[in-house]
Amino acid sequence: MAHKTLALFLILLLFSSACRSSPSGATSAPMPPPQGDLPTPTAFTQTGTRQSTTLAYHTIAGVDPDLLSLDIYTPPNAQNAPVVMWVHGGGYVIGDKANQMRYKIDLFNTQGWILVSVNYRLSRPDKGAAQFPDHFMDVAAAVAWVHEHIDEYGGDPSRIALLGHSAGADIVANVGVNPTYLQTYGLNLNALTCLAPLDTEGFDKVAAGVGDPAGEQQQWKNALGNNPNYLTETSATLLIQPNIGIPPVLGVVRGNARRQHIEIAFLETLATAGVPVTRIDAHTLSHNEVNSQIGAPGDTVMTPPLMNFLKSCFEE
Repeated sequence: MAHKTLALFLILLLFSSACRSSPSGATSAPMPPPQGDLPTPTAFTQTGTRQSTTLAYHTIAGVDPDLLSLDIYTPPNAQNAPVVMWVHGGGYVIGDKANQMRYKIDLFNTQGWILVSVNYRLSRPDKGAAQFPDHFMDVAAAVAWVHEHIDEYGGDPSRIALLGHSAGADIVANVGVNPTYLQTYGLNLNALTCLAPLDTEGFDKVAAGVGDPAGEQQQWKNALGNNPNYLTETSATLLIQPNIGIPPVLGVVRGNARRQHIEIAFLETLATAGVPVTRIDAHTLSHNEVNSQIGAPGDTVMTPPLMNFLKSCFEE
């Protein structure tokens, strides 16, 4: 369903991306300073069925506050609780922080952990018209907000796990291995306790090639192509370096041979750099099921190893 919905936007995106070409002779898109301010925790939506709050983590003039918001799901009597941050997928053009939350809320809250699901600007004219490095900077801003304010909700800012699926995995991997984004907000990579970027070929956009049937290259070009070097400068595998504070990482391996090669190479490059890695064999799952099965009743592929990994990260 997500692939069908995504396809509806591609014609519009092809047109809009054509209007975003970089200046002639440019070699790299500059990293802009953060726009706006990190707001204080003033909720603009409150839900009463769960202990949850929706609020803006960032403000940028002219941008819908919902695109720069997050949902906080808090277990009863949370005190010094670990925090799981979730970044949704959707090819950089669709998706929302409310998607696929049904099982995740219960899974993490039952452990006494806080779940924070994050929105970010999308690469559509009606959803923020995001370009490189907007998506990465938004999620970094959300991490910075959580680091500064989650104690007000009973959370422990020294125990933050950053997870994401599909395009969200690509964003998580970039924020988690490239210090630039968090440093913009005064944080280092060690502000993150662990990472779980789940199922993307974006780890190495060069190796992904130009003939991928899912259209991922077009998605990346639309979202990130204003940087002429986006194929290398947003490929997490190519950015990994030792001794820069990259936290432990969990990843999955599934899909066709090319995808498996890219996902394995990402984890092996991390291990070579001295980063502890955990690998989930998810060959029995579809791309969507990697996400939807987290916390689902009876799941034996995603949930047990993910929870063991997080418990190890949080030292529980």
